Amino acid sequence: DGKNVYESYVCPALMAVNPLGLVPALDHDGKNVYESYVCVEYIDEVFPSSNPDEDLMPRSPFERATARIWADYITKKIVPVFYRLLQKREQSDREAAKNELLSYVRRVCKAMESLSDGPFFAGKCFGFVDVALAPFADRFFVLKHYRGFQVPSADEEDGAFSRFHVWWSAVQDVPSFKDTRQDREKLLAAYQRYADDTASSEVAVATRQGRALP
Repeated sequence: DGKNVYESYVCPALMAVNPLGLVPALDHDGKNVYESYVCVEYIDEVFPSSNPDEDLMPRSPFERATARIWADYITKKIVPVFYRLLQKREQSDREAAKNELLSYVRRVCKAMESLSDGPFFAGKCFGFVDVALAPFADRFFVLKHYRGFQVPSADEEDGAFSRFHVWWSAVQDVPSFKDTRQDREKLLAAYQRYADDTASSEVAVATRQGRALP
């Protein structure tokens, strides 16, 4: 019938909101919104906080631009190497991916240090960049389980990653993060296919072929 295998098992209601069949996707009063960061900004604008400091996106145009820059950095640097580290078969490639990932995390730490005293990326409130980084920071335990990767402790590497640990401790106390955190055993099972390099998702295929992630 012309449909691909992926479309054959994706919920029709989801396909109606997002033709790509991916989440997150929103149906807000009959208006469809999709793509992760677009959804985050949309919700932040439609349902603003009574306290501007608690909005996910800052009010200042420059600060909004800075947030978008770092969210984009996470998407284009940290996320792809996360999957490469999982899928690479050669040990030398895995070691290179580990070092690359640590270099990206270190750069995020420096950005945090230059922007605020924390505990979050840009200050005292959980924000847009935190939303971008938290899901993958939460999945670093997957990399530790399958590849032995972990961010050095606050006392190691001359404290280069101490800001990351301050940030991560604060993130884990955010109610919305705690309420939506994924079950660890289920995540390990889901990522087993990537660790075995047998996953057939668009992300897995792109990683295997050395292409940009969809």
